[in-house]
Amino acid sequence: MHRRNALVVAWVLGAMSSASAVECTMGQVAIDSASVITPCGELLAAHNLSDRDRAQAHFVRGRGYHRTQRLNEAAEDYRAAFALDPKNEEILVSWSNVDLRLRRMDDYKRRVEQAYALNPKNPRVLRTVGALLFNFGEGDKAFEFYSKAIEVDPTEGFALYYRAREYRFKRKFAEAIADASALLAVSQAGLNDARSFLDEDGIVRDFRVKALLERAYSYQDSGRLDLAEKDYDAAVDVGRSAPALAARAHFLGFYVQRKDDALRDLTEAVHTEPRNSAALYELGISLAGFKRFEEAFAAFDAAVTARPDYTRGLVMRARMHRQFGRTDAAVRDLKTAVSLGRRDLDGLKELNGLMNALRHAGYWSEPGLPSGQTRDLDDAMRACMIDPQC
Repeated sequence: MHRRNALVVAWVLGAMSSASAVECTMGQVAIDSASVITPCGELLAAHNLSDRDRAQAHFVRGRGYHRTQRLNEAAEDYRAAFALDPKNEEILVSWSNVDLRLRRMDDYKRRVEQAYALNPKNPRVLRTVGALLFNFGEGDKAFEFYSKAIEVDPTEGFALYYRAREYRFKRKFAEAIADASALLAVSQAGLNDARSFLDEDGIVRDFRVKALLERAYSYQDSGRLDLAEKDYDAAVDVGRSAPALAARAHFLGFYVQRKDDALRDLTEAVHTEPRNSAALYELGISLAGFKRFEEAFAAFDAAVTARPDYTRGLVMRARMHRQFGRTDAAVRDLKTAVSLGRRDLDGLKELNGLMNALRHAGYWSEPGLPSGQTRDLDDAMRACMIDPQC
């Protein structure tokens, strides 16, 4: 009788969907994120799931939505999962990332703090706290949490990447290279599903590329250009992704005799990912260097169209507007850039560069970054957008 019942259960599960029990897993998310959505939905339609299993199905499906850029649906699944499993800090870690991508900063901060209160020894929680601190301008404290995460788990990929980046910013290149090399080893071994991650645009990327590029940046910044080029080449060889091609092109662009190679890389990058704002930006820079200004404007315009809050793209589109005498349009772009410039590190650098240009040209004298738009700043930007030397 017991054997007969077991066969009946097996038949019922098979009739529901033999894939449901197999494919609604985090392992499958790493292989093909979209593929878990249907089988997880089938599991959730069953009436005999325990709260724990139902929470896990919501969590897995949420990750599937998350990694396919369906962020609001991901948030709803994370909400349902956490309601059923309120001591699972891993759900909060994923949910907080959705909040960050949707710019729900108060919710983002609250969920990270809640995750840390639940389990302050979880390495993924620790590096998420570090990222939170970095995003709120507390880089030194962030560094401490990245290090704590690595102490608990030396294979924690995000912590290795974040700390390598911080070491590079501090010009501690030996330490930065060591962390990037450790990340490369982790990602090559596939430890902790470390092969892939979501970039800032929500695209699944290969962590091997991230590791190679981060190490290349440190080699380049420390003057070891031969090693930098080897890592740029290796990063491109891993799938010829737009970020890798754009990064190598940026490096090659420093050599007059290799600017054509850089342009070829950028053309391929944009062909591969026509809406990749960073690649479009680099293409615009390259084309402007060849004085192909109309094509450069088109590239910067496409970068801003793909990402309207792209500060670097807005500043360079403004400069191209100036090239063609469109002063009002140029000033509009600069005003938008000033309103957005503190949202990311590259945007902050671009805004600093803009203010330094205004000062150097004699149109602005106040130190630091402006706290907001003023009539004086409007006048300074307009003067700069009329002056081709600004």
